[in-house]
Amino acid sequence: MLQPSHRGIYEFLWSEHKYSMIGISLKIFQGMAARLGKNPQILNWLRRLAVLSTEEHLESYNALLNAYMHIKPGLTRAQRHEIIELLLDDEPAAAELLYRQALQLNEKSMYGCRLFFKGTQALYKFWDAQDRPGLWLCFGPFQLHLTAAQVFSRLALSTGTAADELICRLQQLYSGRSEDEFLLWPEALRRQLLNNNLVAMPGKSAFLHPRARVLLSETGADRLQVDNYTMAALVLEKLWDSAEYPDDAVGHLPLHQDFLHAFRSDFLAEVAWQEDFCVEEAWDFIAGIFWRQKCTESGQPAISDDSSAVGMEPADEEVDPEEGEHGDEETDY
Repeated sequence: MLQPSHRGIYEFLWSEHKYSMIGISLKIFQGMAARLGKNPQILNWLRRLAVLSTEEHLESYNALLNAYMHIKPGLTRAQRHEIIELLLDDEPAAAELLYRQALQLNEKSMYGCRLFFKGTQALYKFWDAQDRPGLWLCFGPFQLHLTAAQVFSRLALSTGTAADELICRLQQLYSGRSEDEFLLWPEALRRQLLNNNLVAMPGKSAFLHPRARVLLSETGADRLQVDNYTMAALVLEKLWDSAEYPDDAVGHLPLHQDFLHAFRSDFLAEVAWQEDFCVEEAWDFIAGIFWRQKCTESGQPAISDDSSAVGMEPADEEVDPEEGEHGDEETDY
């Protein structure tokens, strides 16, 4: 399901990234928050997010302390003392303990917190468990929603993993595994799990994203039946995910020739190729909607027509806060 750009979606995504930005510096956090202010600069925000994804977290103590405040009310005095001691002595171990406690306490605000996710994959994606459970891909001018069944199918088909084996792997992650054990899994499967925002890796452990537990009820994998515009979005996703450096791709319209070369059946093995797929129509859709978004954010007029909204459903009017995670309540820093 495609939707035109919706501010609430990016506030949702920001709620998962904000503590990671604090971990870099307070100035970075404030700058990123400002980009989603009164006049949201969504493309600029996504590009900046990609640039910052490789920055060193010199203020991770402060970021972890903010995360700790979410679970503090549910902890015993002894548990609080243990976490604070670890924060002072071993931040990776403290991060792992914080996440384990968040899972035990069902602290939803910490489920997708990027402090507990490693690497640069899935920066623009998040799992939703509200009205539309599944994975959101946030491209800036528009977003794509994939159901749990669609995500499961593409995991299995793109990695050549049988459905029962994939369920077994996901169940292992649900129980928690060591990072060393996870790194021994087939490389293609690991890459796709990370690209779909499925694995939290605090400290030296690996866990299935709590909101992705719906995948455990899936039983089979079928090729995705999509229209031309959704195919265009999936091609764009893979081009972004395949880039050597995220800031070279995320938030950017790919080169025309790169898009034309990628729009083919063997580029996305998990999609059922349709005879009426048209690469030039797909490119016009992607290029047009990026141009309109760029004009909107720069305050420039754009030639307006309805072509860029073809194939998309109306945006949700509101994204409800979930246990304080997606609201605007910010600690004073």
